[in-house]
Amino acid sequence: MSIAVGIIAGTAIRGAAATVMMRGVLERHPNAFLITLANFGVTLPLHKSQAHIRDDIRKALRAQGRARDSPIVLVGHSQGALAVLRYTIDHQHQVKHVFSIGTPWHGAVSAGRVSRLAGHRLLPALRDMTPGSEFLTELHVDLPAIASRVTNIYSTHELFIRPYTDAHINVPGVTNVLIATESEHLKHLQMHPDLELDDIILGSVNHLSEMSSPDVRGHIWGKVEEIAAAQRWPGPTPPQGPADGG
Repeated sequence: MSIAVGIIAGTAIRGAAATVMMRGVLERHPNAFLITLANFGVTLPLHKSQAHIRDDIRKALRAQGRARDSPIVLVGHSQGALAVLRYTIDHQHQVKHVFSIGTPWHGAVSAGRVSRLAGHRLLPALRDMTPGSEFLTELHVDLPAIASRVTNIYSTHELFIRPYTDAHINVPGVTNVLIATESEHLKHLQMHPDLELDDIILGSVNHLSEMSSPDVRGHIWGKVEEIAAAQRWPGPTPPQGPADGG
């Protein structure tokens, strides 16, 4: 049986909207399942949403005939990415790899603005995405423990993360992948030599279309298959078949 893959949507993405946005990713893997944030990812603090994510993961694993602590790969988009990074830190025995897509790693100014206008107590999840929040500060301190199992993908055309480089996770061990045109890639290298990239996806994709990008999906499912192969063959390399003519 291949490894299970949980996909967690971002703020206010639920129901049909979540299914449509994630359809391209879900259809590529028979053991993928979708999770949406409790209370639309707005009125429940992100640390409290962890219990809902845990319960939803266990429910999905049970539906696939797996034990509740079976190994998984998690894919989170936007606020969902912050949630799954936290979940992975707290469940390192279970989560083999985590993808953070379009992650407000340094916060989203727009979320802070809306939170202030509505009153911080009314929209605590948006407050958690405010630059310098307690949630983000703790996440930054704890992330090095899982850095080697994090792939972070972000775009130069971010709509809600300004500047787009606030989505770069500058932690040793994290794999950072940038979506950019050739000219944008060159500009990035010139303007941000300290923000090293591990890979580049050539193209122009904004925050809302990141999860529907074939190249993003290719990165995700390539890694999933790599991890699945390692699960099946726990040794250094999978056993090889007989040589030609043998």
